[in-house]
Amino acid sequence: MEQNKQKGREGAEAQKLIEHLILPFPEEAWLSAQETARFQDAVYRYYRHFGRTFPWRETSDPYCILVSEMMLQQTQTSRVLPKYLRFMERFPDIPALADAALSEIFSFWQGLGYNRRAKALHDISRICMSKFQGVIPHSEEDLRSLPMVGPATSAAVQAFAWDRPALYLETNIRRVLLYAFFSGKSSVHDRQLYQVLDAVLDREKPKQWYYAFMDYGVFLKSVIPNPNRRSSHYAKQSSFENSNRQVRGAILLVLNERGPSRLDDLAGYISFPRHRVMRALHELESEGMVIVGEPEAEYGPDGRLISIP
Repeated sequence: MEQNKQKGREGAEAQKLIEHLILPFPEEAWLSAQETARFQDAVYRYYRHFGRTFPWRETSDPYCILVSEMMLQQTQTSRVLPKYLRFMERFPDIPALADAALSEIFSFWQGLGYNRRAKALHDISRICMSKFQGVIPHSEEDLRSLPMVGPATSAAVQAFAWDRPALYLETNIRRVLLYAFFSGKSSVHDRQLYQVLDAVLDREKPKQWYYAFMDYGVFLKSVIPNPNRRSSHYAKQSSFENSNRQVRGAILLVLNERGPSRLDDLAGYISFPRHRVMRALHELESEGMVIVGEPEAEYGPDGRLISIP
């Protein structure tokens, strides 16, 4: 009996969700004020009922928002949340991050993957200390000059920190636009999406609008086949298992746990062929994520000391 009641409750909840699924708009209608208002109403209505809350949504601090945006790239919110809280407790502001060693930052980043993002944040903090009086710069030009800050990250900081009507396009928003305004279309370019994004933007409340927009995209993912496959920019994320990313991560993990290590020892700690370890090491060195010492007569070329800056 209780199982039937539970199924009934789940069915009622699912029905409530489905009621928020809008029908795709006719191609010729998307620019009209009436259709734009109808679309905004539908997105906001869902948000009022099912909007999500996160610590980075409870602040207007551009540093906190930048950290969250870097963490959220290609990473689910469920993985990011505990890492974000721990990271922010240790590095609550730009000076704290700039003063830290990269090895410590990597240790707090462990488990999020794509360690270049952690290195970029460290570089950004030091640039901000030297060029921008220890704060995140306010202009789009200066934001875009920072490492790994592209159009989406720049727009996110502007919208969420300063409530500016910047054009913010990320995977959940892209999903909504493709579903609602490009039904049946394939190979849709982002420049087409930006036109629609600009037309439907709530310029009075861009911060709230984008939170609602993203949450509606998460909802769509749960009820329809992924429209993002119809984007000309769509690429399925490659498997982490046995990838070069896994080799790079293994190297950084060993160096974090064991400290500076000789090349021969490092290769022995990692269960990948030596040539793959060497290739990954060269990449990490060229990106400034590890330091490869000079050969020492006592140890030979295979005894070079590898460390994180």
